[in-house]
Amino acid sequence: MNKHIEKEYTLDGTAEALSEQLMRAIYYSTNNLHYFKQIMLAQLSGKVVLPHGLGLNPTDYHQLRKAVNDKTIIHQEIEWHKEDWAPMRERAEFCAEMFAMKADELSELTNLLCLYRDKQIPYSKQMATVIATASMTNHHLWESLGLATRSDLGELIKHNFPELHALNTDNMRWKRFFYRQLCEQGGDYICKAPSCKECRSYTECFA
Repeated sequence: MNKHIEKEYTLDGTAEALSEQLMRAIYYSTNNLHYFKQIMLAQLSGKVVLPHGLGLNPTDYHQLRKAVNDKTIIHQEIEWHKEDWAPMRERAEFCAEMFAMKADELSELTNLLCLYRDKQIPYSKQMATVIATASMTNHHLWESLGLATRSDLGELIKHNFPELHALNTDNMRWKRFFYRQLCEQGGDYICKAPSCKECRSYTECFA
């Protein structure tokens, strides 16, 4: 092959590879930002009971909100601080206080998700914190996050934590699956049933 042509071919191939990497990064970043927009709006509108900031520290939450860059969220943030929204703020503050009392449990959930997160996915670390925080509520996880369906939650987890998603071969409900993983890792969240099929809560654990 002519050296000039070979060099041109190599450069084109490199450019194509870089282009694919860029497109992949943009897609995965946009995908997560789409979910964060949903979750933020659900919290700010009072649709779900989560702490303001979704469990993130103020700096991370501000940066994430800036990355989402949505006028609706900015408007809702302004509304959130008005007097009319005082009951919602009080509810979110109470929620944050309750979760603070279970800081060790929250930390274990976050660490579990971070252990399996795909580090190449933008904002996967923040997503781990948000999902762990939502797991502390008494509702179905997908509802606590303000998602439309449980399948949306499955896609979100597969997107950010593919190896963890692959472990859930029996389609166990995600929150219960997380705690089962903690149990298997030697945590204190032990199920007393001899096996899942003999447990009275089987239909609650599996979809």
